[in-house]
Amino acid sequence: MLTIEQRRETDRKRRERWRKKKLAQGCKQIQLMLTPEAQTILEHEKSRTGEPYVQIIHRAISGLDKSLPITFSAEKEQPVNSETNKTQTGDSGKTTPRSKISDKNKASQQGQLKLF
Repeated sequence: MLTIEQRRETDRKRRERWRKKKLAQGCKQIQLMLTPEAQTILEHEKSRTGEPYVQIIHRAISGLDKSLPITFSAEKEQPVNSETNKTQTGDSGKTTPRSKISDKNKASQQGQLKLF
């Protein structure tokens, strides 16, 4: 039976081999801090799916590229009609509210916050 020191040494070597293998595959190791809210969501998803944290995070990040529009990009893509802005501006001195987002777009934006 291995002593605790021998076990620690073999674990260090195993982790180092694993890191080198992942780096060779193009992976990048990062360190991050999660808010308490993000921790709760991550723990809930882990208990729901049984997946390791790395798979959950990878799936969430990959999903950002596939299905969810970025909010600030969508605003830039909308054409601005100067005629419409002139007719909406009145003498009341009030500014015109921005056009509201349709329910369909709003639902997809809410999905951005809840990745799981």
